[in-house]
Amino acid sequence: MKKNLIAIFFLINTAHAAFIIDNMTGYSSSSDSKTTTDISDVSNHLFIGASLGSKQRLYVGQNITFFTHQIKTATTNKVNTLELGPRFTYFFNETNTFYGTIGWNPYAKGKRTIGDVTEEISGYGLLVGLGAELKINRTFYIGGSLNYKTLNISKSISAANVATEVTDSYTSLMPMINLSLRFR
Repeated sequence: MKKNLIAIFFLINTAHAAFIIDNMTGYSSSSDSKTTTDISDVSNHLFIGASLGSKQRLYVGQNITFFTHQIKTATTNKVNTLELGPRFTYFFNETNTFYGTIGWNPYAKGKRTIGDVTEEISGYGLLVGLGAELKINRTFYIGGSLNYKTLNISKSISAANVATEVTDSYTSLMPMINLSLRFR
């Protein structure tokens, strides 16, 4: 995958390339007083990319995702992962205000705790979003987005070092705040 990313960056026309560092952060929570259940999700997506072509509307680069999902009842169940992979962001208008983004994270590793049992997990993640960012000054943009995120777990390793193939998934649809730096 590193070779593919390096090849893409060499294809960028450096005379017209623009660069972006974009951070999307979201938090959601809900509670149920009847069952005394609290659920929270925290998702943070960092994108470091460069534009392809002279119109600077398509950006390609590295996506870094930190994801936490927690359910509190009498015990606490929690998932924490770090996900890495390529991401594409396309701006729909010439002022680069409205955009769509898609990221695939083939590397997703972390820990899952269910009750008192903690295990290492691995799998892959997917991010799809629509958003808008307004220009504050020459390089700083702020905005918001609505993002669908899924984490698919394919393997868990217990504390006794026993690997198990699993098919678990966590999904969320979350509004996020965006902070972005763009420059040439």
